[in-house]
Amino acid sequence: MSRYLVDTHLVAGEMRASAAAPTIMPSPIDLTPLTAVRLADETLTDMAIEVGLAALPAAETTTPPQRAKALRALADALDARGDELAELAAQEIGCPITQAKALQVGSATGLLRAVADMVGTHTFEDLRPAARGGRVIVRKVPVGLAAGIVPWNVPMFLACEKLAAAIAAGCPIILKPSPENARTMQIFAEAARTLDLPIGMIAVITGDRDIGRRLVADPRIAKVSFTGSTNAGRAVAKAAATRFARCTLELGGKSAAILLDDFRVEDHANELFLAMIQNNGQVCGAQSRVLVPRSSAGPMREALAELFDGLKVGDPLDPETQIGPLATRVQSSNVKAMFTEAIEGGARKIGGSYGTGSECLVDPALLLTGRDSAIARKEVFGPLTALIEYEDIDDAVAIANDSDYGLSGSVWSPDTERSIAVARRLRTGTVAINSKRMLDFAAPFGGFRESGIGRELGPEGIDSYLETSTILIPEESHA
Repeated sequence: MSRYLVDTHLVAGEMRASAAAPTIMPSPIDLTPLTAVRLADETLTDMAIEVGLAALPAAETTTPPQRAKALRALADALDARGDELAELAAQEIGCPITQAKALQVGSATGLLRAVADMVGTHTFEDLRPAARGGRVIVRKVPVGLAAGIVPWNVPMFLACEKLAAAIAAGCPIILKPSPENARTMQIFAEAARTLDLPIGMIAVITGDRDIGRRLVADPRIAKVSFTGSTNAGRAVAKAAATRFARCTLELGGKSAAILLDDFRVEDHANELFLAMIQNNGQVCGAQSRVLVPRSSAGPMREALAELFDGLKVGDPLDPETQIGPLATRVQSSNVKAMFTEAIEGGARKIGGSYGTGSECLVDPALLLTGRDSAIARKEVFGPLTALIEYEDIDDAVAIANDSDYGLSGSVWSPDTERSIAVARRLRTGTVAINSKRMLDFAAPFGGFRESGIGRELGPEGIDSYLETSTILIPEESHA
């Protein structure tokens, strides 16, 4: 028997039942039934769209203080159930419990409060002198009904990333989370239902890919925000383009951490570990390529190998665990196949730990490899890190930029100014200095090349849910 039953979705201000047959979602810890979920069906999806459209006039007239108050109320409600939500992250996707409270819950509530603070200062209207005489009023108005497609790896944070910007802009939004997070997102929906916002301004319908495709293709949806794989993002972009829907895509990554020759691994070991493989490597901005200078590669290799050798792998509910199982059997199988392919292709495992207890566990590994190997170029989404040696700074920058992706990166050195100089040369959306952080709530986040289109977070994230409209006012005539 499943531990949780999820059979309702937030539509039209109420938790409404789905008529779909139950789908059993197993826990990655032991593959036993965790959640029986009745996924959202077409009837609920159409209702969410119709009510969202009807809510648009009222949503547009909500005030910035009202929007900010709602975002803070949602943050408070989620924080109140923080321990429960962190445990669910371990049960549903294998996130180690010691990481889950900050990564899965704290990041979401911190984002909500940050956007709430931005709402009051955001520029929704600007009066300018006109170049041809008179004045112009430049207005930013809600784009319309939005849809947010949310993946399973950091579900609450990514849901809040889309919801907070939409609410700040005055847009109704329909969130479509993944079935793997059904119980987590049911709690999220229950909290969102209580907010002082127009009925229908927020819908949460946990569904399969068909429901996601239905939302993306529906001409009533004015804006689509999608986070997921690059291949899926291509399909979303094509569907949105055929009807000129506004679209934000945050896709895959193969980010590079550049360790400069004066960096000591032991000084930032935990931060570097989390940059590489927090959440079991299931993070789009994971620093899954680590670049070390050939001149001092020996000591750095040894320190990194020791870091990997010392990782605790196993039950994500154990506070000592650093690497838990991957979210699904399919994902773990894919990552294991990538490891085998890398070894057969000439990569050498120089560090790693072993775990027992779940078919979904993938043993973390540090793989010494060449810059053009498959493991150095493909997104893994698991605890495998490619170690690559470089000759000099020019070579390191060239390796980091030689990628189909461009989501994030990092530079590691005690010399901050030197690190910033290197960071300025990287063709990627975000670069962190000596930090696991791949984003900041106040700054735009998104990628170059196949890592996506557009930006989320910061004022730019709010603007992505706004259209620009101009009113031209001629010079006043005088009698």
